[in-house]
Amino acid sequence: MHSLITAAPLTDGAELKTWVLLVVGNLFAAWLGVRAFRHFVKDDWGGMITMSVGAVFVAGLVWFPDQAKGMLEGMWGMVSGQA
Repeated sequence: MHSLITAAPLTDGAELKTWVLLVVGNLFAAWLGVRAFRHFVKDDWGGMITMSVGAVFVAGLVWFPDQAKGMLEGMWGMVSGQA
């Protein structure tokens, strides 16, 4: 039993965070994409554009998290006057 415990050490949760971000983020981006398509079918252009922009924003956060964090930090620096 002791060898099993030492063979499976605890992690800091980074792998779990990455997995959850990818799975939940991709599902959310897909849901936004489906809603954008539904707005397209109903000829609701404002809703379609809003959902499409939201899907692109979520996809950027999921697929490029470090670059998105840097961009958001830079934007916050400009807003708060630190840039």
